[in-house]
Amino acid sequence: MRLKDNLVLRKVAGQFVIVPVGKRVQEIPNTVYISSSAAFLWDYMKENEFTEEILTDKIMEHYTGVTRETVQEDIRQFLDVLRKNRILEKEPGESEPEGGTVRVVIRK
Repeated sequence: MRLKDNLVLRKVAGQFVIVPVGKRVQEIPNTVYISSSAAFLWDYMKENEFTEEILTDKIMEHYTGVTRETVQEDIRQFLDVLRKNRILEKEPGESEPEGGTVRVVIRK
């Protein structure tokens, strides 16, 4: 998986917000807020291809006191929100989903 280009992460009033720029503004009209844990992953995701497993491993390496099962569940929800809001590059055969304003929290 990959994130689409022309997306930036900004911290606004203490909250992390994914902001579309350029051509993405019309394509991604929804506001997506993410937690600091998800923002930690965003930095990796912007520069690399990734899988659910890779992201799970990143969180497990960075945070203590979390179970792998909890992290996997949170990562699945995070990726689902990104997919629904057209933030991930579309996989072959995948249709464009409808999105909405969301808040993503990866528990630590």
